[in-house]
Amino acid sequence: MVDRTYQPGGDAKAISTIAKTHFSGDYAKMFEHHSWPERGADMMRKVQTRVVETYGSVRAFQDHFSKDKP
Repeated sequence: MVDRTYQPGGDAKAISTIAKTHFSGDYAKMFEHHSWPERGADMMRKVQTRVVETYGSVRAFQDHFSKDKP
């Protein structure tokens, strides 16, 4: 079960965990998979925004990928 109690930085940690488990820790692969345009340093500045735009929330992002185990 996914921990639903977020601490400061919890959104970033949740996104990082999904990047590690579903995209081999490669943010570029995650961005390519979603057709998000940013690359390089811009990915880290935009990842939370893109997740929320695409899934509605970081929790919805977690739920989506918890259904699709690696």
